[in-house]
Amino acid sequence: MSSAGGVVRAGGCAVWALPPEARCAGVAREVVRETLGALRLPDGMVDDAETMVSELATNVFVHALGGRPLPTMPTAGLPEVQIYVRKQGTQVVVRVFDSAAWCGTVPDGANLRPPPEAEGGRGLELVNALAVENRGRWGAHRSRSQLGSAPVSGKVVYFALPVTVAWSPPRRDCLEAARELRRLLDARGIRPVQLGQGWQMAVLSVRAEITVWVRDETFFVTLPGGDGACHPVGDVVEVAEEIVRCNEDLNARVRPGA
Repeated sequence: MSSAGGVVRAGGCAVWALPPEARCAGVAREVVRETLGALRLPDGMVDDAETMVSELATNVFVHALGGRPLPTMPTAGLPEVQIYVRKQGTQVVVRVFDSAAWCGTVPDGANLRPPPEAEGGRGLELVNALAVENRGRWGAHRSRSQLGSAPVSGKVVYFALPVTVAWSPPRRDCLEAARELRRLLDARGIRPVQLGQGWQMAVLSVRAEITVWVRDETFFVTLPGGDGACHPVGDVVEVAEEIVRCNEDLNARVRPGA
């Protein structure tokens, strides 16, 4: 597990498949505790993150899997825990992926919380309370799996906590950063991505609505509706996930019932 801490400190995303059975929450707690401990986060924050991921993994088993172990082990689309660092090593992100479809607009964290009269959903109230207590945030969005025989569409529920990590992603020029982003997108099944270079800049054309310029150690991401964002090239994992999310939202608009 210590190698997972090294992956995260080097700017990568550490990912584990969760067993599709009742012990998935226990496995999620274990990988979060050992990885965040290897990053030398405060014990109290590690304890809270362990509790939060346990609630998210339990929700996956109860709701996405129907509370029953899968009769056969799938080759793709298993639940996953994903951990990485962003924003110059000042936030750690923990995501729990499942392949259950989400129809319509994915709500933000506040709207994921159950109404006061609901009999279930108390786990998300606990996630919200711990995120607020730690000055963090949480939410959900469409995504794709990272493990297995092929990328599978689904969703993640995540939380992000403020940290101080000895974060050391590799230095990349604009072309190297663009190639790494294209590699990450290809691994998530988003292809073909066209890459151009010139004038000390690289450009990635993902689809008509998504373009990424890379210049001066910065990703400039253009999204539908004129929305966009800037990220340092060290945040390549975050940029890839932002593009995957947007791509899945766009695909959902054209799928009947999505």
